[in-house]
Amino acid sequence: MLVISEIPTPYRLPLYARLAERPDLELELVFCALDEPDRPWQVEEALAGVPHRILRGVAPALRTRRNTFVYQVNPGAIDLLARSHYDVVVAGGYAVFAEQAAIALARARGIPYVLHSESTLAKHRSALLRVAKRGVVGPIVRGAAAGLAVGSGAARYLAHYGMDPGRIRIVPNTIDVVGYGRDAAAARARAEDVRAHWDLPERYVLFAGRLVEDKGIRDLVGALRLLGADAPALVVAGEGPLADEFGGVDGVRRVGFVQRDQLVELLALAAWTIVPSRVEPWGVIVNEALASGSPVIVTDAVGAAEDLVVDGINGRVVPASSPQALAAALAGPKPSGDPAEGRIARWTYDFAVDQFADAIRLALRG
Repeated sequence: MLVISEIPTPYRLPLYARLAERPDLELELVFCALDEPDRPWQVEEALAGVPHRILRGVAPALRTRRNTFVYQVNPGAIDLLARSHYDVVVAGGYAVFAEQAAIALARARGIPYVLHSESTLAKHRSALLRVAKRGVVGPIVRGAAAGLAVGSGAARYLAHYGMDPGRIRIVPNTIDVVGYGRDAAAARARAEDVRAHWDLPERYVLFAGRLVEDKGIRDLVGALRLLGADAPALVVAGEGPLADEFGGVDGVRRVGFVQRDQLVELLALAAWTIVPSRVEPWGVIVNEALASGSPVIVTDAVGAAEDLVVDGINGRVVPASSPQALAAALAGPKPSGDPAEGRIARWTYDFAVDQFADAIRLALRG
């Protein structure tokens, strides 16, 4: 089985490591690049435990205030697929050259392919673009032997473009839920030291992500300005072209991009973790926050909201692109439940591995 993906992400590598350990699966893992702009994850240690290769290529990037768009070009993907025979090919999408080549060659050689999809139908598109996308994406989705959807929204997306729902399995974007909970509890036990290290206020709200327009940065800033003197302190963990939007806003502390262990410390003590995205197919920060015991404020554009957030219990769900709604949630009462219990407790790697393996069996059966 060949799995081809754009970059190694820290939340996906444990899934691949567990798949590689299964005796019924022979895994070959290929990445198009080691990292991308604004995503300098340190994954070398986790990557060393997974059989993989990184293809040579170029990755032209367009970095705008809305988002960062990367198109990796790896000509070696053609030779890899042409010279080798795989029982099944798993494509991590169809957005870059290597994934597109993998799907095209699999179809040409009669090899079943599986789509691993994060896309949802939430993003607004013009009527013309919807028609064009159905003409391009429809045949790719319908031709797949099975689908791996990261959540309910992604499953609906695959079904919308023609995949039999019976051939779709939920393989969630997830994290080490138990590990995050354990490390967050340890951070809370030494809260005084953590606050001193980060120079944290007694109460703060956390935003962690890329500082681009799609992440709702301007809506978040607007919400803080609406609240004025009543706005909570905000800790911002991330980098991007909209960093200057926080200039002149009182009570904002920027700490730059943080790695996993540092992020858990910030999550453990946060009154809220806010995910104000305008476009967000999933949003792993929701998993990380809930597992760490931090309630969340998310917009309805965040894919994880449907599967992980129960409004009023472990978080709040508000309309996207609405500073007013974000402000009201920030000023409102905290949820009544324990964020680390409920849905997040079941959203584990064990579940993901079983679902992944079942999709591969479906593909091999035709």
